[in-house]
Amino acid sequence: MKRLTLIGLFLLLSATSIAAEQIRLYKQYIVGTPKAYLQKIHKLKDCSAKYEQGTLCMQNHSLSGENTEIAFRFLNDRLVSIVLMMPLDSISKIKKMFYVMKTQFDLALIEDGKTRLDIIKISSNTFAKNDFTRLIANFENDAYKNHSIKYTFISKDEFKKQSRNARNFSEIFKDAPIKMRAATYSIGRKNNQIMGTISFIAPGITRAYLDQNPVVEKF
Repeated sequence: MKRLTLIGLFLLLSATSIAAEQIRLYKQYIVGTPKAYLQKIHKLKDCSAKYEQGTLCMQNHSLSGENTEIAFRFLNDRLVSIVLMMPLDSISKIKKMFYVMKTQFDLALIEDGKTRLDIIKISSNTFAKNDFTRLIANFENDAYKNHSIKYTFISKDEFKKQSRNARNFSEIFKDAPIKMRAATYSIGRKNNQIMGTISFIAPGITRAYLDQNPVVEKF
């Protein structure tokens, strides 16, 4: 009886350990979810032509009131990345999506296609807060005029840990922990329409991780 109790306790701890490793990319979607399971719970269409081979998409998703297409990307038929794409017809909508991202993530990098604004590097050079804010605002205003800007974010807890030992943006992803979540928010033109694209990834995810951490098909 005692042995059975110990086995039961071990199994419970093991299950808790696996659950603790689960990484939510976006809303209820967890890294490693089988493609077949997503196809079972959603009406998904193949959109390989728009993204990469094997990508599945769902129309009419909503993010903060904006109509959005959600794309699921897979490695070995298991979920590793999610992309949201939406039309943005005004600066206010572009900024709204930025603030939606900023509530869950910390900003690490801004790019405009030619120039990179490395937030980690700038912060480590002890800029005054007002100068720092002005620098970002000026960079954004120029990029918005050309409808070309890309923000890279990292989940808040992991950003604090990684940025302590990083001198710049590239170093923050060195030996990225499995549970780190990152996101990019890009603005660009497509067929004469301004589009916003948000991608969610876990940089440390590998095929080996997926093999060792299967997701049970129940939420």
